[in-house]
Amino acid sequence: MPSKDFCPCGSGETYENCCGRYIEGKALAPTAEALMRSRFTAYVKGNVDYLVETDFHEVDVEATKAWMEEARFFRLEILKTYKGKALDKKGRVEFKAHYRTPEGQERVHHELSDFEKYKGRWYYSGGLAAD
Repeated sequence: MPSKDFCPCGSGETYENCCGRYIEGKALAPTAEALMRSRFTAYVKGNVDYLVETDFHEVDVEATKAWMEEARFFRLEILKTYKGKALDKKGRVEFKAHYRTPEGQERVHHELSDFEKYKGRWYYSGGLAAD
């Protein structure tokens, strides 16, 4: 029987019906926003492999693991999506990722993330911190 666990990305869907299918390799994220949400979920779940797999650039795995330990993400806000639809080749997602530090302080990471579609698959291609 499917789990009733809601997806950490905040879509209101279950993990299995939302980001889980992308993270577990059952489907490819159809849009830049779907990839953004699934990457956030991968941070929440500690899935470094998915982050490496969906990044256009080489990923510093140790630094990524350290960031996951430092930032316990608990809420995602999608502020705006620029392009990044199924037929686009590029897209940008502005978001705020809310997290807690190991000391329990709440913080917000505000970013403009860029995505590119290559051979039918969306990849994270870089980001700029906002604010």
